[in-house]
Amino acid sequence: MSNILVASSPASGHVKPMLTIAAHLKSCGHRITFNTDVSFRPQVDALDLTFVPLFGKAAIDSSHEVFLGRQNVAPGVPQLIYDTQHLFGDPIPDQYLGLRQITDREDIDIILADAFFLGVFPYLLGPKESRPPIVSCGVFALMMQTEEASPFAGVDRTPEGRRRNIEHNRQQMEDLAPASEYINAVLKSCGAPPSPSFYLNDAYTLPDLLLQCGTRDFDFGLEKTPANMRFVGPIQPPPHSDFEAPAWWNELDGSKPIVFVTQGTVANYDFDQLVNPTLAALAHEDVTVVCTAGGGDVSLIKTQPNVKLEKYLPYDQVLPKAAVFVTNAGYNGVQQALSMGVPIVAAGATEDKPQVSARLAWTGAGIDLQTGNPTPEQVRDAVRRILANDEYKKRAKLMQKSYAQYDALKSIGAAVEEMLDKKASLSMAGTTK
Repeated sequence: MSNILVASSPASGHVKPMLTIAAHLKSCGHRITFNTDVSFRPQVDALDLTFVPLFGKAAIDSSHEVFLGRQNVAPGVPQLIYDTQHLFGDPIPDQYLGLRQITDREDIDIILADAFFLGVFPYLLGPKESRPPIVSCGVFALMMQTEEASPFAGVDRTPEGRRRNIEHNRQQMEDLAPASEYINAVLKSCGAPPSPSFYLNDAYTLPDLLLQCGTRDFDFGLEKTPANMRFVGPIQPPPHSDFEAPAWWNELDGSKPIVFVTQGTVANYDFDQLVNPTLAALAHEDVTVVCTAGGGDVSLIKTQPNVKLEKYLPYDQVLPKAAVFVTNAGYNGVQQALSMGVPIVAAGATEDKPQVSARLAWTGAGIDLQTGNPTPEQVRDAVRRILANDEYKKRAKLMQKSYAQYDALKSIGAAVEEMLDKKASLSMAGTTK
């Protein structure tokens, strides 16, 4: 039985897919130790995994002042700098120390971490023979720079476009210099050398293997990616077999188009960003709006007569009925909708959401509103366009066919087995010398 250490940054969008991966690997016969914040322990225990909590500056959850403080930081570059410094940078020493403590007392065969669990950096920047193999999982949009696409303006493979992309990459590195310098200072405090190029790139190129939980067709159809990277497809959450349909569920009979709207399970503290403008926008449209608070406070949602509102609804139950999905562009939610052939209106401005929205627009399967705070008029116009133009639906169906070619958990399981076989072969070779 192999012993796998799974480490996750303590944010729901990171923990949930990593838990799905961990549960699958356990079902394959591996022993799993799961390392994240104690606030997620009930979910870990429910899967019968060994839990080890993060500690010190790594022990933060959504109620921590670091998370709360970011709400007052402007979206875009300022928030990305803040997140890099305080959500991903400050935890590095205690994340790394925690990994060392676990690997010192147990024979860990592989460390599997989400791609922004930067506590693996000191390991990756040290001697390879002193650590287990490290596999990173890209459970959010690909943030790595490429000459095929601009971080500001999307894909362009023409010679002029590539020159533009390279210049935009340089500008991004310059914009994020405070974040890079901060990460390097934290690494120095751990006795590690600096990040060799740019932290957004090194998070993908340094691991022994990088499993991007998306598809090449969604990621601008990238032609060139690092040798250590594989696209494995999205992590689909397990189906909700215990779903109890609300009393109004049978009213979703197809007589009217269904528009599903949500701000996800993390950014649901201010429904005036997307949910309330959407409900206002569609109040007089001939549609049924299904709205979920993502576990948030439904009393903050300004409902309308044509709205079916619930505190929480599983995507896998609602999306098959939806004609349009209105979302703040969470990576996993967007991919889940596309895997079901549902066109999307995206309004994302924080974390990786602008990158997700840009990729959506590139596929032609949806509309990027290019803001995290759209007006009702913007939302209404976008929903009308999608309902009136079959091309969006056709493109979403093409993406559905693309996603159908992937089985992320099967691919991740096979990659882990491959790494274990390689480790065993190296160990045998060392023994025979």
